[in-house]
Amino acid sequence: MENQVRDDAKRRAAQERDAWIRLIFVGLILVAIFVTIGVHIYKLQAEETHLQARAERQSTGRITLGAGGESHLDGHRGYIYDRHGYELAISVETPSVFAHPKKIDDLEGTALALSKALDIDITEIRKKLMSDAPFVWIARKTTPDKGAAVKALHLKGVGTKRESKRYYPGQELAGQILGFVGLDNVGLEGIEASNDKYLRGDVLRIKGMRDSRGRVILTNDSPRLNMLEGSSITLTLDQYIQKVSENALDRVCRKYSAKSAVAVVLDPYTGEVLAMANWPRFNPNRFKDYRKEDMRNRAVLDAYEPGSMMKLITYASAVDGAHVRPTDPISQNHGKIQIGKHSISDTHTIVDMTAETVVSESSNIGAYHLAQKLGKESFYNYLKKFGFGRRTGINIAGESAGILWNYKGWQEVMFANIAFGHGISVSPMQIAVAIGAIANGGNLMRPWLIREIRDHEGNVIQKGGPEVVNQAISEHSAATVRRAMERVVSEGTGMRAWVPGYRVGGKTGTAQKAERGRYTNKYMANFIGIAPIDDPNLVVVVMVDSPTPYHSGGLVTAPVFAEIVSQALPYRGVFPKTVTEGILDPFEMVTGGALADPETEGQASSETPVQPCGEFVTVPDFRGKSSLAALEAANDSCLGVNLVDSGFVATQWPAPGTRVSAHSRVELTLRSNYRTIQ
Repeated sequence: MENQVRDDAKRRAAQERDAWIRLIFVGLILVAIFVTIGVHIYKLQAEETHLQARAERQSTGRITLGAGGESHLDGHRGYIYDRHGYELAISVETPSVFAHPKKIDDLEGTALALSKALDIDITEIRKKLMSDAPFVWIARKTTPDKGAAVKALHLKGVGTKRESKRYYPGQELAGQILGFVGLDNVGLEGIEASNDKYLRGDVLRIKGMRDSRGRVILTNDSPRLNMLEGSSITLTLDQYIQKVSENALDRVCRKYSAKSAVAVVLDPYTGEVLAMANWPRFNPNRFKDYRKEDMRNRAVLDAYEPGSMMKLITYASAVDGAHVRPTDPISQNHGKIQIGKHSISDTHTIVDMTAETVVSESSNIGAYHLAQKLGKESFYNYLKKFGFGRRTGINIAGESAGILWNYKGWQEVMFANIAFGHGISVSPMQIAVAIGAIANGGNLMRPWLIREIRDHEGNVIQKGGPEVVNQAISEHSAATVRRAMERVVSEGTGMRAWVPGYRVGGKTGTAQKAERGRYTNKYMANFIGIAPIDDPNLVVVVMVDSPTPYHSGGLVTAPVFAEIVSQALPYRGVFPKTVTEGILDPFEMVTGGALADPETEGQASSETPVQPCGEFVTVPDFRGKSSLAALEAANDSCLGVNLVDSGFVATQWPAPGTRVSAHSRVELTLRSNYRTIQ
């Protein structure tokens, strides 16, 4: 009985084990089935996503609008304005002519018709029409008349489309500053290049559906085309002062057959560039017609030896750093000094020379002695304070830093040369900024050209403003130098810079040009001045390269300064004062001392006794008279004279018939062959 119970128990246990095995087996089969189904479902979903993406790629596309877009639709480039809103650079719509070569049946006839309508060589057009490309440009951004002529032909496979073209309303006005753009509306020079990222506008990408031929069909979403508009830039330039400066340069360069010229006009208190004129002129509307050198903005890209203009910096440094007083006596060493194998001389003898007359009479030897009072290291540090040897920070690509060697490498003759403007090179902008510090009381200002940049919605995204770089000299020192500058115009080398009704000051400069390490017989005629000197409003620098036959700064460039200032000051609301209000007039001085121009060789001078006469006299015509006859005529008219060269009077200044104060001086230029020429 017990054995039967055990057998039954074993049998039930075996049955249960078999049941569990069968259950596990069935479970594994079910799991396998579910896994297989899951994997299959996953694959179907993944394949569907892939197919959907593939379908979307096949049926949708994008159009890129703006610069660089495949649609050939240019963005509207932002405008450039002067400080008062005058348009200097704008964008206009012009027609461009294109062709689909494969659609043209009569190639020769089409080429001939296009050649006549566009005034383009038929060979050039024929070559384009024979291209394997599906699309070719025939003429980009042509004139409206030519575009209309092509459209009227109704040529198969030829069409026109509107494109944005850059136009400069002022033609040559500020051409080197503005620069120009290429056919693709990308800035290539000047402001157009340096601020291209602002002016070009954004790129706009629009999604759309493709048709069976792969062409994009736009969706109902309206594109925001104003995104294509570039930002507009307002400059510190004043188009009127720019025009006055350019016209003045044009006259002086044609008169003296000069190679090139530069004029810079600054507001000394803010550092704003009011004008930056270059000659020869450059018209960015026709940039392909000009040489590369004509496109150069020489005011910032080129550097020159400043010549005697540097004596202002030497004097300012000595006054500020060595406590030199205007009346301190300075030795002239009898007009010549030897430094090793080199000799330095002045063009004329200066009796009882003082620190101030070093500037007004332009003494090379005196400038060297002033620099010696500072020493090499201190003088070098002052030159750095005035901004020499480094870029001004005007943010124009390629700006020159000039050349200023470290004082540790100065030999004594180089030390002397730098003191009177040789052995150092500066850009016109650098010297203008340096003298600006003398005008405003000692602060070196960073010059700036961009007042503000506004986006297509009118929001200001960048704004300029005055920035003090460092203090170059004290206010007292600056005032001391300004007095010397006024003396240069009233009785020194810069008489022709005098402007009726204004007190002005400046410094002439005549720098001998060096080529391949040797000085040549070519010169830079320079003048830099402040107007008015008693309440500075403008700093003006004028540099004329290789004028002939005369090359002195006092003769060539000082009158250019006077021409610019006489028109710019009233325009800016600074009106002339009368003589009764205390204006120091160079023609009011009672004669009794020679007013020599040290930068003009062969000058003689005379003393004329003061005659009783009225308050004003009329300048007679001295032309054709000998020097003796001119002196007698001047004495009879209650006038003093400065005689330049010898022979007979060829030119005079002021002109005959001019009303001047009694006992004024008239400058007479004589020529030995003048009567023969007449």
